[in-house]
Amino acid sequence: DAILVSREVYDDAQVYPYLYAGHYHKDAGRDDQSQEYRLVESLRLYAEASRVASAYRYDTKDCLQLMKHMTTVASLISRDILRLPENCGGNGKDCRTWLRRENAIGAATWLMGFFDSLLFWEEREQSSFVEILSIRQKHCVSKLFQLFSADIRTLAISKIHSHKDTGDGASAITEDKMMYFGNPRSKRLTRDSLLVMALSKGKISVRELEMTLPSSGGGRSTRQRKRPRV
Repeated sequence: DAILVSREVYDDAQVYPYLYAGHYHKDAGRDDQSQEYRLVESLRLYAEASRVASAYRYDTKDCLQLMKHMTTVASLISRDILRLPENCGGNGKDCRTWLRRENAIGAATWLMGFFDSLLFWEEREQSSFVEILSIRQKHCVSKLFQLFSADIRTLAISKIHSHKDTGDGASAITEDKMMYFGNPRSKRLTRDSLLVMALSKGKISVRELEMTLPSSGGGRSTRQRKRPRV
């Protein structure tokens, strides 16, 4: 198991084992609606990949390829997980209709987890460099979360701010065992943050203000995010 080797030999410092495992479960769940829990597992693995990445010291040259992977993951999440593909009766644009409510809630929490580590990474480095955190990016936070209904988003936000052990000792999400992301590290995802309040609304509208990088002293940074070329 590549993830186990990465944890035991490389001190859990490798992103790619999580990405590859996430792709595997995404494809399986995408093509078989009876296995939609695997879509949640893929989001959990993508969240683990961003968690590992957030421990790196950001360097424009060294992290360029990694940033491309994160942008690709956001695109895959939109296309294969949050939308209903044509082979499942959709047109590639319709929001996925989740068969089990708890799968939808779990998916929303792990999508929050994916973004949480990227937000935290920027805050730790005191620099805005993650392309998909730009409000103008095709698969930005607001556009992905808008693919969940408002009630699912509200329940997911409540879950992530719960201090309970939501994993129930499980190491992976299965048809019978659900796990939820919890306790975000990003200051922009605290319970009463502007971003969380925006994500709770029926129609999401995320502005530059909600995405402003907090200063290391606890206030809001005056740094402006560079506009990515997309």
